[in-house]
Amino acid sequence: MNAQRFYERVTAACGLPPDERHARLAALHSEVLAAYLAAVHDITTQRAAERVTDGRTLQQVVGHIAEWERFSILSAGDILAGLLHPRMITSVDGFLDADGSSPAFANIDALNEHAAVRHAARPWAETQALALDTALTLNALFSEPDLLSAGRLEKTLPFRKRLQNGAVIRDIAMGWNLWITMLEHEAVEHAADLHLPENNGAP
Repeated sequence: MNAQRFYERVTAACGLPPDERHARLAALHSEVLAAYLAAVHDITTQRAAERVTDGRTLQQVVGHIAEWERFSILSAGDILAGLLHPRMITSVDGFLDADGSSPAFANIDALNEHAAVRHAARPWAETQALALDTALTLNALFSEPDLLSAGRLEKTLPFRKRLQNGAVIRDIAMGWNLWITMLEHEAVEHAADLHLPENNGAP
């Protein structure tokens, strides 16, 4: 998706009342998800081993996205359980590996390195399956009206969201922050590495 259009749609949605905002972001999420799933599905084992601009392999980039989505699913569970301050929004504390262990990370870079090492050692098919599953799970959590509803997202603590384009959305609850962060990760941050189309979805 064109980055400028993505940010225009996010900014416009954040100016709407909660229920309308939820509907707009859900529609955007559907478009982002379709493009992301298609891109990940089409990556071959050979292409997964290719290096991207930052030196990681494409598999490591996809694994990186999947691990952050696993973390966001944990955060979504916090919101569903009524926590006002869900994990992941302000620190990397609370990350859990699939075996239930809770490694301690000094910062975001340390978590990213952990994901890079983990997915460098996995068969591509495993990383691919995880990425597809986490992306679909996130979409279901945010899109189902009885799960991460506008009301539940609004009940989290107020925060601000700094977008990758430098814009700041002020006084937005942490739940919305989580959703926008994950959308931005799939749609914009790694778009070039994934060869995402520039103009998919609504104009």
